Amino acid sequence: MKSSLLAAALGRDVDVRRPRFLTRSLQHGLVGVVALLAAVSAAAAPVVLSNPTTSVTVNGGEAGNGLVPFGGFFDYTDLSVGATPTWSIDPFLRFSSGSTAVLSNGAAGGFGSPVDLGSGLVGNSAVTGAVTTSAVTELAGTIARTTFTFTAAPGTRLDGTVFGFYAENDILGFGDDTAAFTGSIAGGDLALFQYDTVGGGITVRLSGVAASGAALTAFGSGIWTGFGTALESGDLTVLSADGSNFVGGPGDLGLALAFALSGDSASIIVDYTTQPLPPGVVSEPSGIALAGLGALLALIAQRRRSGPPSRG
Repeated sequence: MKSSLLAAALGRDVDVRRPRFLTRSLQHGLVGVVALLAAVSAAAAPVVLSNPTTSVTVNGGEAGNGLVPFGGFFDYTDLSVGATPTWSIDPFLRFSSGSTAVLSNGAAGGFGSPVDLGSGLVGNSAVTGAVTTSAVTELAGTIARTTFTFTAAPGTRLDGTVFGFYAENDILGFGDDTAAFTGSIAGGDLALFQYDTVGGGITVRLSGVAASGAALTAFGSGIWTGFGTALESGDLTVLSADGSNFVGGPGDLGLALAFALSGDSASIIVDYTTQPLPPGVVSEPSGIALAGLGALLALIAQRRRSGPPSRG
């Protein structure tokens, strides 16, 4: 299914069994097509944040679609490896009635066009039902950090409303990614990861902090498209509080966090970034480092054989 979407966008057949570099090239081609369409559309107005290592294009609600199609709240590019892992980044609300509102879908009442607030900040806002949501995105090093603020309409409360952050990633292609998590909700140190099972290269890291009026209650990973479809329909049973139904792959995966909102207002900070290696993997020492270590060990051995220096 995802290959057919790529083919339709690029006007060519896509074979997911082709070499990894070709798959990545096609993905970048699709990003280029979407960027071109955005440039010629009067309504589209993304805002780009960038530094020497990272570029983040904030689309707000310009993608105009749900959790499954390509395009979302922002596109993230790791400039150090020239890779764009984001297929669709979608914040959403799930109300006590079971209905949902995808905030990255401006066509259905989500965010509109992003606003450049200056000083490296990009703003978005939406009113969905009795909830006003504002989002401020910044680039802190390699971290795309978004602070979401929720305000209940006068005479109402946020209780029963869940905020979800969905990240469908394609790490150097799709179909053979691995997902993992470290820490826990109870420990306050939960982080979700996704990386390419075969090629390595980069690892996506997703985490979130409930600043006020909210609590992180569930998280998960699942297979595209069913995972995103379930969340968009309001089915949160694909998530869990302890990772008991977390899908590690390999497969075409997405990650998600869910926060319960309460009171009159709430605030949540979500961080999306990349790192070179999966969690728990230590990079191999370089040849130079190994040579230096060998020389140091040889020197220690020589000193042990010769004994302490004479005080004569």
